[in-house]
Amino acid sequence: MSNECNLSEIASRMGYRVVPEVLAAADVPIQRGHHVALAAGRGSGEESVYALAAGSDCDPLGGLQAIVLVPTRDRAAEVALAIQRAVGPLGLRAGSAQLRPDGSLDVGATDVQCLVARPSLLLPEVRLGRLGLGELKLLVLDGVADLEDLDEWTSAEPLLDTLPAEARRVAVSWRVDDQFKELLQRQLPRGRRWPDQAFRDDDAPVALETQTGPTRLLTGLGATEEESLDLMIKAVSRAPRAARVQARCRAESSIPQVRAALESAGFASTEAEEGWDVTAAREPGQAGQERDPETGDTVRVWFGLPLSAAALATDADGRAIALVALAHRAQLELLAARTGTKLEFLPGSLPTTELDPLGRYRALVRARIERGGTDAELLVLEPLVREFGTARVAAAMSDLFRRTGGGDSVIRPWADVEAASRGVDRGRAGTADRATTRASKEKPGADGTHRGARGAWTRVFIGAGNRDSVRVGDLVGAITGETGIAGGQIGKIEIRGSFSLVEIDSQVVDQVVDRLNGTAIKGRQVTVKQDRGR
Repeated sequence: MSNECNLSEIASRMGYRVVPEVLAAADVPIQRGHHVALAAGRGSGEESVYALAAGSDCDPLGGLQAIVLVPTRDRAAEVALAIQRAVGPLGLRAGSAQLRPDGSLDVGATDVQCLVARPSLLLPEVRLGRLGLGELKLLVLDGVADLEDLDEWTSAEPLLDTLPAEARRVAVSWRVDDQFKELLQRQLPRGRRWPDQAFRDDDAPVALETQTGPTRLLTGLGATEEESLDLMIKAVSRAPRAARVQARCRAESSIPQVRAALESAGFASTEAEEGWDVTAAREPGQAGQERDPETGDTVRVWFGLPLSAAALATDADGRAIALVALAHRAQLELLAARTGTKLEFLPGSLPTTELDPLGRYRALVRARIERGGTDAELLVLEPLVREFGTARVAAAMSDLFRRTGGGDSVIRPWADVEAASRGVDRGRAGTADRATTRASKEKPGADGTHRGARGAWTRVFIGAGNRDSVRVGDLVGAITGETGIAGGQIGKIEIRGSFSLVEIDSQVVDQVVDRLNGTAIKGRQVTVKQDRGR
């Protein structure tokens, strides 16, 4: 599976019209037996890399030889199906984990060469000796940043530590931060990294040397194809001199839908020009008929995420529109950084999770539901559900969760949600450093602090991190318990390998440092000080 023809076959089986850039980049390292680390997000074609590695490493006559670790149950089904499409003709089988009624892994049903599952599902079976990794030839970490954000990473690292030394590792993440780089140093020390500029020590994005493409890219995020089509029509209609539209579609099945949508908006389809799937000119007699196709502007549209930075740079001249799925946003941002492109969001295209703390909170709860494994909690809460009903119990648990500092760094502490529920400052609710809201004007608590007060932030260094099994709830509990400050006076929390960085309301930061320094978190005495850009 090492030549271009075979890469094309893999891409075709997985529904890609061209070989994804990430697959072409991973081909030689995989064929040479190297570990691979990729800076890529959902939609980049990353599943084709997993399929290439599985096809190269696995024997159709053997048992379980490859494991792909994913953040959620839904993602497991998506990845397993994609890999199976590519490796099925080779006689290999890929599948997601089969579960028992109690939500645990059914090892007896694991009859595949490539198993896709969440780390927390596999780890208990490995520890109990029911799932052996001694014959494993390949382990893939899909979406390391998402594994971290959903706390699945605490279950992934022990699995990596038990792998045979000769087993290949593939790690993919859309966020290349210090934590990801530390992982690569521990687990993929000699792995091939791509693209090189994403793994540089400085934070400045590096454009491709051959970049001659767009300076602006108007971006629309749609949850469905219908929403993307609607965004496209609105964007084209708003363009003041739009006389012609050229569109390139990620999926061939989208071509007739894009053509029909443009025709409904007053554009007549013409013969598609080279390199474009749909070309349409404004029909005479429609609104804006004074725009001559020969003198008016041509609007170029990417309908779906481009599969390479080079395509984005060369196919969009000066200004273009990209309509992408919500899940593909991170990959689009990576492509834009590599090509020196400025992203601007189309009006009305930002998801509610960007604009509204309540939306961010619901997204977190939805992710927890997707992870599954809540049967034990259902059993515990069953008497309360019978007494009060599902909705009231869920509301009470949500309130308890937020007020006790539960959750993770995906959302702000509970005061943000309280403010949003009162309609406070909704226009700026999604920014990290917004001004103090009406919550700060409420009556002070018994300790003299304002419950939920939000002022300027100061970052504090705490000498405990992932290696100490510290989670966000541990930090929030320690800070509020030792210092007496309100949960709303704690901002963004970043947990790294050996330390954590926590934003604290500047009005109480000295109090936090003085009282927390030298205390124990997870049984370890910690150093606490104001961060000086460490």
